[in-house]
Amino acid sequence: MDKNITDEQLLTELKRRFVENNTNLEKERKLINELNEVNEKLLNSEHLKSNFLSNIRNEINNPIASILELSKNIEEGNMDSVTVKTFASLIFSEAFDLDFQLRNVFLSAEIEAGESPLSVISVNINPLIETVINSFKKKMDKNGVKYSWLNEIPEGTIFKTDSEKLHLILSNLLANAIHFNHPGGEVIVYSKIVDEQLVLSIKDNGIGISEENQSMIYNRFHQIEEGSTKTYGGHGLGLSITKALLEIIYGDISLVSELGRGSEFVISVKELESFEGEDSTFSSGGNDFLFGDDDDDMLF
Repeated sequence: MDKNITDEQLLTELKRRFVENNTNLEKERKLINELNEVNEKLLNSEHLKSNFLSNIRNEINNPIASILELSKNIEEGNMDSVTVKTFASLIFSEAFDLDFQLRNVFLSAEIEAGESPLSVISVNINPLIETVINSFKKKMDKNGVKYSWLNEIPEGTIFKTDSEKLHLILSNLLANAIHFNHPGGEVIVYSKIVDEQLVLSIKDNGIGISEENQSMIYNRFHQIEEGSTKTYGGHGLGLSITKALLEIIYGDISLVSELGRGSEFVISVKELESFEGEDSTFSSGGNDFLFGDDDDDMLF
């Protein structure tokens, strides 16, 4: 250092270094905070995935165990026709739940891998909605839930969209409305066409969702209840899949809910044009290969 430096210059240099050190310390603190936030998110993610794996194991193992035990009892015989029919109905119910859970898991993996492209076809919209509702009738009967369908869409209305994805979206919303309802509760499906958009409302009078949880329900693997003692089962994929599928078919979703007073999900879907090279086959009720023609035989 120059021996002829003045006191004023020395003070100025010290102040500059002091400010520089403070700036560096602030950057370090900010970096540490960011690293802590990332670490917390990673821990939360691992926690969510761990819960998901535990949940999905139960969602798969329980129905399989029930199906095996019920089938064994039927095979052993010594039952009257009424008991056999009851057991067969229980097997159907367990297989329905298992099939639905697995479809969501596989679809989630496809979306994650970017392997769920848009496929626009011409859909006779009322039969598609009716097909989804009919596929859940046994589930509604089992849970003691009533339903009504308020439809303002004229018969024979054709709507261009991805019918399989729309089928899955409506299925997930209807499944939730039944699952989180009370015995004796009601599910109301409302459908109409507004400004060339399909608008579907699925409303229940079940447990509802608190305002603080409404922002988290579309997060993958998220469940409001956790642990082995939770009241309602499930794997936490349904709404995240619904939102992801709506983004693919250029749709939106909104929610009106109050804790203890039910929920209403409203989706709006734009009518799309068939893309070059896309399948433009007419469909009366979704993908008949996957979902079948006979309402009693559908497992979706």
